[in-house]
Amino acid sequence: MSHPCTQPLLNTCIQQLQSGYIDFYGKSESEPITFIDQIARVVLSKIAQTDAPYHDLEHTVLVTLAGLEILRGKQINEGSVSPQDWLNTIVSLLCHDIGYCKRICRADRLEQRRYATGADQQTIYLSPETTDASLTPYHVDRGQLFALETLSRFNLINIDTIQHNIELTRFPIPPGKKYQDTRSYAGLVRAADLIGQLADPNYLTKMTQLFREFEEVGTHHSLGYYHPQDLRVAYPDFFYTVVYAYIRDALEYLQCTDHGQETVIRLYQNVAIVEREQLTPPPSELRIEHLEFRLDPYLDHFCLPSISARYF
Repeated sequence: MSHPCTQPLLNTCIQQLQSGYIDFYGKSESEPITFIDQIARVVLSKIAQTDAPYHDLEHTVLVTLAGLEILRGKQINEGSVSPQDWLNTIVSLLCHDIGYCKRICRADRLEQRRYATGADQQTIYLSPETTDASLTPYHVDRGQLFALETLSRFNLINIDTIQHNIELTRFPIPPGKKYQDTRSYAGLVRAADLIGQLADPNYLTKMTQLFREFEEVGTHHSLGYYHPQDLRVAYPDFFYTVVYAYIRDALEYLQCTDHGQETVIRLYQNVAIVEREQLTPPPSELRIEHLEFRLDPYLDHFCLPSISARYF
C-alpha cells in the first residue's frame, strides 16, 4: 500500500462500518464488531494492491459506504435488518470487486501469469502488459470463488448469500428473473454498486480511467465508446434508461437519512452537469451578451431540465 491515502481511507471505512453496526445493534456483542475489522482489513488491503485503472480501493469504499447508508435507511423505514443480514450485505459489498485482484484465488499463479476464472477450475493467461482490468470478464466469478475459499470458516456470515449478492452485480445486467430483483439484499448490493460509482463527486473525471478498462478488454466499441468523452456524452441517457430502474428502491431508503440525501444529491448533480453541457447554445445574435437586458439570475435554473420532476 504505497499510496499515502491508502491507510487513512481503509481505516476510515472500517471505523464507519463498525460505528454503523453499533448504531444498529449496540455494543453488547463484541464478536461482530471485531469480525468487521478483521474482514474489512483483509479484503481492502488486497484491493489496495490492484493496478486496475478504475476499480480500485476508493471505488470499493464508496460502494460499501453507499450500501451502509442504504441499510441504515431500510432499518429506519422498516426495522427489518437483522445482524446477519447486515453482515452478509456489508461483506458482499466489500468483496463485490475483489475478483479484479490477482493472487486472491488458490489457483492463481503469478509466476506463470495464469489466473483462475472462477468457473470450472479453469485458468487464463494474462500477458505482462495487462492490468487487473483484464480480469473484468471473470471478476464476479472470481469474487464468488474468493468468498468460498477464504470466508467459509466464518460462522457469522452465509457464503451462499454472499455469492448470490455478488452475482447480482454482473454488468451489463443479464436477462432472467433473478436479475430483475431490486428490493432484496442482493438487489440493494447492486444498487449500492451503481450509486457508489455514479454519486462519486469525481466520477465524471474518472470516466477516463473507466474507458481505459473498457479499452483493455476490448468492449469499448461494442458499448459504443470510441473515446472517453463518449462515456460522458452518453451518461444522462445511460442513467435514465439503464441504471435508474435498478436503483429506484434503494434511493427511497437513502432519502431516509441525511447522508443518504447528500448521496442522492451528488448522484443527480453528476447527471445535471452533463445535461447542462449538452444544452444547445442559441445563435450568436441571440446570446445574452449581445442583448441590452439581463435575465434575473433567479431564472437561470429554468435552463436546466428538472431531473427530480421526472421521477419524484
